[in-house]
Amino acid sequence: MRPFFLADKTFFGGFLHFSTLSSRYNIRMGTNAKMINSIKDNVAKVLFAVAMGEDLSKLEIKARTGLSMSTVISAVDRLVERDLVTFSEEKSPHGGKMRSRINVRPSARAYGISYRAGVLTATAADLKGEARESVSQEAEEGVLPVHSVLSLALALQNRAPDPLAIALSLNCENKEDVLKRLEDRLGVKAISMTNTAAVCYLSLWEEGEKSIAAIGVGSGVKCAFLGEEGCRVINLGALPSPCLLTEGGTILSALSSFEVEEVLRRSSYRGRYFVQNGFPAEVKDLAEYSRALAKTVAFLANVAQITLTPKKIVLFGDYFSETFFARVKDAAKTENLAYLQAERSDLALGAALCALTESVFS
Repeated sequence: MRPFFLADKTFFGGFLHFSTLSSRYNIRMGTNAKMINSIKDNVAKVLFAVAMGEDLSKLEIKARTGLSMSTVISAVDRLVERDLVTFSEEKSPHGGKMRSRINVRPSARAYGISYRAGVLTATAADLKGEARESVSQEAEEGVLPVHSVLSLALALQNRAPDPLAIALSLNCENKEDVLKRLEDRLGVKAISMTNTAAVCYLSLWEEGEKSIAAIGVGSGVKCAFLGEEGCRVINLGALPSPCLLTEGGTILSALSSFEVEEVLRRSSYRGRYFVQNGFPAEVKDLAEYSRALAKTVAFLANVAQITLTPKKIVLFGDYFSETFFARVKDAAKTENLAYLQAERSDLALGAALCALTESVFS
């Protein structure tokens, strides 16, 4: 496909779509204290408190963080020097001392890039965790070419302020090289992650607590756990596919990866599959296959609960329906399961929130 141009940047393949966003994943006020307590660095703790407030005074920051006034003053001075917060003073209408007004810099951004269901998306989030700018581009299934990821990052940079950090939630060619090239081009830290990890960070910024597991269900299953020591990802393998045994003794898979996802999406699937390998073979009824898959996912959720002891397990997937989730929940022995609908799983925002959490608020 012929490249097309935007400003002085070149982009390849598909159409770029631009939008300005307002995120639904704002941290609820009741969760602020949990997040503040989980941040170990005092300067980052003050920055987060400022990000979650408006026109805060140093006294208010002290109350929200539990830090001493001298620590708050020192942290605010450092954040002003780094151009992460703005500081002004005004006289109280009732007289007396000057009142300080401290806010995060509105133009501060973290970038996140993700791939899902044929679309490559890059999102910029502000320090409040709200999505502000986004660009997207159609992309073919499989490992993404380097130029697609780099060009989309530059497209976002054309629309949004320069980032403080960036995170990638996707598979692409020479990923380590892509991360290094992004760091060189943008001058910030680049983080590699997965979609399951992105869901953990979405949940963190919604719930405010670091004890979350996310299980992504497609043709395979991955689990991410976000705790006090950071985020780790476990590949739980492929979902079982019913097999066909031909007369010649050859075992063949009845379902492709795509067809497994179709079973997940429809929750119940009936069909007849024929495989010609010298002798015909047949599977007559796959109505129970969806239930078998649900039991498998429920078992993996139970394993995650026992080994990781999260306070919440989020299940998600592009083909993960409410009916399928209900079957998993019925079969699982843990009560803390949640279901993230595909249309709510803004994975590029989750990646940006990871960049904020691990690079800016750490």
